[in-house]
Amino acid sequence: MVTEKEMKGDEVFADVLEKDERVIKMYKPDKKKFYWSVRWIIFVSVVWVYPLCFMGFDPEIRGSFSVWEFIGIFIAATTVAIFITSLIVRIFTSIYQKNRFYAYTNKRILIRSGVFGIDYKSLEYKSLTATIVKVSLLDKLIKHKTGSIVFGSPSSPVSGVFGQVTVNPYRFAHIVDPYVTLKEIKEVINKTDTNSK
Repeated sequence: MVTEKEMKGDEVFADVLEKDERVIKMYKPDKKKFYWSVRWIIFVSVVWVYPLCFMGFDPEIRGSFSVWEFIGIFIAATTVAIFITSLIVRIFTSIYQKNRFYAYTNKRILIRSGVFGIDYKSLEYKSLTATIVKVSLLDKLIKHKTGSIVFGSPSSPVSGVFGQVTVNPYRFAHIVDPYVTLKEIKEVINKTDTNSK
C-alpha cells in the first residue's frame, strides 16, 4: 500500500493535469494544526451553551425539576450531544484531511479535497492577482511553523470591504513554512512570465 508521503503529485492530480503540465511540488495540511483548528471551531461553537444551564433558576423553564436536577440534566445532555458531534466531526475531518492535497505546477495552483467524492480547484498563474500569507494565533500556539496562503483572482479577491478576508476557494490551509512555499511559487510564476514573453 502506498503511503501519503510516497504519493506523487502527478498521480494525485492525474485527473486534471493537462498534456504538457507537470506537478512541481505537492503539499498536505499539517495534521496537528488541521485537527486543532477543527477542535477550536467546535469549542467556540458550543462553549456558549453551558451558561444556558442557569435558566434552571427560572421555575417556569425547569418545570417540576429542582434547580440542581435541571442543571445536572442540562449539563449531561449537552455533554453527550457535544461528544457525539465531536465524534462525527472527527470521522469526517479524518476523511477530509486524507483527501486534501495542494500542489503547484508549471501552469497553475491545484487543490484537491472532498469527503464523499473528490473535488478539484485550480487557478492559473495568469489569473493570479494577489497573495496573502496568514499566520494565526493557533499557528503560533501549535509551533509547527504553519500558516495559510490565500491566492486571489479577479473573481475571488483575497479581501473584502474594510480589509475583511472573504471566503476564498484558493487557499493552501495549514501548511508548514507558508512563506517559503509562496516564495517557491512566485519563482515559478516569474519563470512562466519570462518564458511566455
